[in-house]
Amino acid sequence: MSSKIEHTSNSFAAPDYHPRLSDYLRQILNLILAPLMWILSTLSFFDPNARSPQGLSEINESLLVPTGFAFSIWFPIFVGCITYGVVQSLGTNRTRAVYRAIGWWTAAGFGLVCIWALISAYAPDSSAQWGTAIVFIPAMLCLVKAMLAITRNRSALCRYENLLVFVPLSLIAGWTSIAVFLNWTPIIAGLTSAFLTGLMANVLMLVLALIWAAFVIRKSGGNRAYAFPIIWGLSFLTLKQLVTEPTSPIIGMLAVIGALILIGVTAFKPRAERVGQYERSNYI
Repeated sequence: MSSKIEHTSNSFAAPDYHPRLSDYLRQILNLILAPLMWILSTLSFFDPNARSPQGLSEINESLLVPTGFAFSIWFPIFVGCITYGVVQSLGTNRTRAVYRAIGWWTAAGFGLVCIWALISAYAPDSSAQWGTAIVFIPAMLCLVKAMLAITRNRSALCRYENLLVFVPLSLIAGWTSIAVFLNWTPIIAGLTSAFLTGLMANVLMLVLALIWAAFVIRKSGGNRAYAFPIIWGLSFLTLKQLVTEPTSPIIGMLAVIGALILIGVTAFKPRAERVGQYERSNYI
């Protein structure tokens, strides 16, 4: 009886399956693509012809671009994703169900972020907006899918995996969740210019971003690591629109309200609802 209980409680830590070719491929892709995201996103430091991600945001005619310092969050995100790539590549994690469940989603998300970085750096201004906007949708969805899967089975992770795997994947899922709406704002503003003012289009996209963020936060059981980068971006948007470059106080106030709403959704959700659904099962 005791051996059976021990086997059940350690079903993730002690894999029952032999490695497959797909396991090795999944590990290699994540190990390579995680640092490649960082390298391709910093091409502007090495190539004067490359545009930085911040530069792309600044050429967009959008009221939703936060102050430049907001984009510094990419640094801990990239470092965290690299640590995840290393942890998931360990032999002991090769056949664990939790890594099999999230590994292909993270590899796809990382790969699409790499493509986004290349488009952001080298595509002409006219096509860069459409290219980055289109690529970012599946990138964000893949990363959110991985975040939801690992959140649902967070109890299967040890303490260091919570820090080196759960947190980085939640951060990148959160930041891309808000960035995708930033990418689409100038496009939607242009497409709807016949019946919406620029301000109305920006307000619409910010409201949609908040609805999406609140939905995913609730679905993730109140994942604070996912919510943090979104609230971070809203905070610096507030700073820009109300303090440093007050071109649209309405956007600034809406950003404040949105940040407070997301804090409420994250912090004040009943604990039973927050963790019950996602920590009952032993399997994904």
